[in-house]
Amino acid sequence: MAAEKVLVLNATGKVGRNVCRALREAGFDVAGTTRSPKSPLTSHGVKPVVCNYTIRADLDRAFKETGAKKVFVITDYFRAAKSNADEEFRQGRDAIDAAKAAGVDHLIFMSVADAECFDKHTKHMKAKVELEKYLRQSGVPFSILRPCAFFENLDDAANWNPLKKGVVKFLTLQDCKYCATYDIGRAAAIQFKNREEWLGKSLDVIGWQGDLSQVAAAFSKVSGVPVKARLAMPIFLRRLLLNDLHHMFLYYEVQNGPRGTPEAFRKILPDALSAEDWFRFHNRFADGTPITTQAQPG
Repeated sequence: MAAEKVLVLNATGKVGRNVCRALREAGFDVAGTTRSPKSPLTSHGVKPVVCNYTIRADLDRAFKETGAKKVFVITDYFRAAKSNADEEFRQGRDAIDAAKAAGVDHLIFMSVADAECFDKHTKHMKAKVELEKYLRQSGVPFSILRPCAFFENLDDAANWNPLKKGVVKFLTLQDCKYCATYDIGRAAAIQFKNREEWLGKSLDVIGWQGDLSQVAAAFSKVSGVPVKARLAMPIFLRRLLLNDLHHMFLYYEVQNGPRGTPEAFRKILPDALSAEDWFRFHNRFADGTPITTQAQPG
């Protein structure tokens, strides 16, 4: 029996790469959009589809080219939409409309845990809330994944937070709920494979909870060297320079959000990655050297 085809939008991004990996490992025939004909997707067993996923005509062509009836939709407020919530909504709406026109039988949309609970200053949540509403009214068979803070943000050189030996930095020292982008993909595989169970439903993707000192302890255990936990920037600079994200973290810090729990997510994905698991899975510093020389699974 031929493997089911899945099209992953924004397949070369922070989330898309690991979603593709997880879906491929789950047995799906995975195609991913990329703007570059020289994409490394092929070397990872993913069919590259040259497509600007923010352009409706390109999306229509990608669905036609792949014949995929399942699609994973990611929107990007900060880069693709250039920090414009209206533009992010348009891009997401076009993806939903293109999926409907292509007769997709299951669309999974990646939103954000508790997106509707953040205040008006957290502007990058606005489009996610509106797109969830649009999707529910679209007639497209759907499921929604709602992840929390990504472990991958602990190694984010593009945003001035590279992972280095002996130190781990984040925008908060306080208790936070995390997930691995790989687990977003594994959750998507579960929803795709159990379509009737998940249609019309959402799932919070929350793999682990702890403060940054606990993250540092996990990193130390995996790397074998002492690790210090530090703020990526002082709180007053977070508020001044990253006001949108500052208000997101206030929800984490003051209201202990999101409401979901790692225990609830582990009922669906029992081996969701903890902080220690993620450092072993990621297994590299920002300069490409390995965290540990021990053999890694997968």
